[in-house]
Amino acid sequence: MTAAKKLASTETYLEAGHVERAGASIEVRLRHGVCEAWRAKSCLVAPEAGDKVLCAIEPARIYVLAVLEGREGAPTKLATDGDLEVQARGGRLSLCASERVDVVGAREVAVSGAEVHVRGRRGSIAIEELGFLGRLVQAEVAKVALVAQEADAVITRLTQRAKRVFRFVEEVDQTRAGTIDLRAQNLLGLRGENAVISARVLAKVDGEQIHLG
Repeated sequence: MTAAKKLASTETYLEAGHVERAGASIEVRLRHGVCEAWRAKSCLVAPEAGDKVLCAIEPARIYVLAVLEGREGAPTKLATDGDLEVQARGGRLSLCASERVDVVGAREVAVSGAEVHVRGRRGSIAIEELGFLGRLVQAEVAKVALVAQEADAVITRLTQRAKRVFRFVEEVDQTRAGTIDLRAQNLLGLRGENAVISARVLAKVDGEQIHLG
């Protein structure tokens, strides 16, 4: 008589066994031999081969209710078929680890909330394409270093305030504007190996003293 036939005539009871093979169905070694079992919906820990499990023996089917013991050093895996939703109604939900927490989505990972806070001593972001949409950005940093092949900005109004500004351009520095107004409180110096100033209508030089040459 097979193990399944031996169990078919019994009432529902609990028995501990060991997993021989884990997959879509589970093969568990019980007192009467190796039987096919299914993981109960409440059993979130995925059984692995070699685990000690608690089974509910019914006349028609065997369910794995819980994993009692796992292999030494093997990670504990929480797995479900289909969607999984974890709720903390009226309270907080915390995920803590002594070493590292990984959140991985094969397609998308979404984070939403009235407020989102990210804190850490160091951080890094590696994203091939990034899009940002918002109303206001405020940043306070001690130092900013930016390296890019190309930077384009379209701004309705740009205001900058600085104590010192140094710009180094190896090739061409070109500015096109409807009106350019340069004002220096003390000295305005224009120096170059060659200098060309041309005007289509009027060129004017005004000052209390004008020195040429």
